[in-house]
Amino acid sequence: MEGTQAQTPSPDEDELLRAALSAWADQTKELLQWIESQGDAVSDTRSAKQVMALGSFRTHLVMGLKALRYAES
Repeated sequence: MEGTQAQTPSPDEDELLRAALSAWADQTKELLQWIESQGDAVSDTRSAKQVMALGSFRTHLVMGLKALRYAES
């Protein structure tokens, strides 16, 4: 692309990104813990497709946390 260059983030931008990712990770962990604590009750009021979608969503959240962990190491 013409006129676009990769820029190194400033220290302030890097800190903002780290803080945002940390907050996301904390909220994601809380959500995953809540889903796990609900057990089978999660599926009581949902259709089979909704339960499968929630399972897929959970899997993607876990993969996102793993990706973040690898990116930080």
